[in-house]
Amino acid sequence: MDEQEVREIRQAFPALDTFVWFQNGGVSITPRPVADYHLALMAELRDRGPMHIAYPEEEYPRRTATIDRVSRFFRAQPTQVALMRGVSEAFQTVIRGIDWQAGDQILITDEEEAAIYLASLHLRDRHGVEVITVPVKGTSERQAVAFADAMTDRTRLVAFSHITTDIGARMRAEAICRAARERDILSFVDCAHSGGLWPIDLNKMGCDFAGVLSYKWMYAPYASGFLFVRDPDASLIEVTYAGGRSESKLDWHTGEFAFKPGAERFQFGPWSWPLVHAWARGLDFLEEVGVNRIWDRTCVLTDRLKDGVEASTRLDLHTPRSSDDSAALVSFGVEGATPEETRDRLRGRFSIVIKAVYAARKGMRASCPFFLLEEEVDFLLEKLGDVLGE
Repeated sequence: MDEQEVREIRQAFPALDTFVWFQNGGVSITPRPVADYHLALMAELRDRGPMHIAYPEEEYPRRTATIDRVSRFFRAQPTQVALMRGVSEAFQTVIRGIDWQAGDQILITDEEEAAIYLASLHLRDRHGVEVITVPVKGTSERQAVAFADAMTDRTRLVAFSHITTDIGARMRAEAICRAARERDILSFVDCAHSGGLWPIDLNKMGCDFAGVLSYKWMYAPYASGFLFVRDPDASLIEVTYAGGRSESKLDWHTGEFAFKPGAERFQFGPWSWPLVHAWARGLDFLEEVGVNRIWDRTCVLTDRLKDGVEASTRLDLHTPRSSDDSAALVSFGVEGATPEETRDRLRGRFSIVIKAVYAARKGMRASCPFFLLEEEVDFLLEKLGDVLGE
C-alpha cells in the first residue's frame, strides 16, 4: 500500500481535514461508507418505523446476516457469539457467571485497562478474590512463560488484553490460553486492540471467552461488541444477567422458562441494531482494503515512529520494538513536560490528537491507523521536539 493509495483511501475520512489523528485506539473515526450506511438505517427507522415490528420479514433476516458477518470475520460460529455493548460487558458476563470463593485467584497483566482491572478489584472486595498481576516486560514469548509460571491450583480465571492498552505490548494469546487449559483454568482475552488489524481465528486462539468491540480498529460507530464463547454448551459459567432476548421459552402462567441454546443465552438487550449493522459494514470496508495489507501498512508506520522515538533524546520508547510483540499502538515517555501538557500543546498548537497515558507508565500513546501518512508520523516527531524543547 503506497502513499498515493493511502491518500485516495483518506478521502473516505472527512474528519482528517480537521486534525492529525493519533487517537484511533480511543475511538476510531468512521469512514464515509460506514457512516452513510448507519445514517441510512436511521433514516429508514424514521421513515418506515421500528423495522423489527413494522417489517419483521425484512429486519430479522438482516440481523441474522449481520451476526453471521461479524462471526465469520473472527472465524467463529454464530452460536458462539452473544451481542454486547463492548468488552466491559463481555467480561462482566464471564466473571459474574463464576462461583467465586474467598482465596480464589484471577490472573491479569499489570497493565490492564479498567474493563478488566477495575472489575478484578471489585471481585477482590466483594468475594475475597486474590488479584495476581503479571508484569508486562520482555518478548511476548517470555510473557507467555511468565503467565504460565504464575498459574496455581487456586487460579480460576486468566484474563488479559491481547494488546495491552497503555504500552501496546502483544500477548501470545494461544500459548497463554493453552497453558491455562492444560491446568483446567478458564481464559478470557480482550481483543479491543487486535480485532481488525490482522486476521484472527478465535477458535484457534484457544480462549474460553473473548471480548470484542466495534469502534477502534474496525472503524464502526461507537459502540457495539460481542462475547465469544468457545464451547457455548459446556456450561463453564452460569447466566447471571437473565433478561429479554436471552430466553427461548417463557411461560407467564406456569413460571417455566428456558434459555436459548449456544452463546445467545448470555445475550440480553436491547441494542441499537443500526450500530450493529454498521459494524458489519465496517468489516466489509476492512476487507475491501485488505486486512493483511492493513497490517503491513501498520508495521511500516509503527516502525517509522519507533525509529524516531529512539533517535530522540527526550523520548523513551515503552512499546516493544518488534512488530511481532506489538501492534498499532506506540507508547513513549516524554522529558520536559507532563504527558497532559504535551497532549494539550500538540492539540492546541498543531491539531495533533494523541493520548496521554498515566496508569502503569506515564507518557504518550500514539495510535497508528493504516490511513496515516508517513509525513504525519514525521510531523508528530517534529512537533514533539518543539513542545518538549528539543
